[in-house]
Amino acid sequence: MNKKLVYVAHPFGGKESNRKKIDMIMSDLVLNDVKHDYVSPIHNYGYVYLTGDDYQKGLDICLGLLGHCDVLVLCEGWNMSRGCKGEYEFADKHNIKIYTLDLWKTLNRI
Repeated sequence: MNKKLVYVAHPFGGKESNRKKIDMIMSDLVLNDVKHDYVSPIHNYGYVYLTGDDYQKGLDICLGLLGHCDVLVLCEGWNMSRGCKGEYEFADKHNIKIYTLDLWKTLNRI
């Protein structure tokens, strides 16, 4: 069985409080849904968080990962996050299915 690869986008801004929130969300998804594989750009690339003029370079690295994924899941507050909005626009342009976290969890009974 080929599992779909799911990219989980969460606001970050380099804030430890956001890292803790996505840690909990990813734990819930990974432990309670064996039908999908999950990736989080914060977990993959958060250690090289870029700001200022380098911000777009950091986002482009994340979008490279998103390009390999089948699904984008947007966490609460995504619409207030520059990065998450960029991920949404990329997914929309590249026909990657998009869900909010609550809808994704409901549809997949997580």
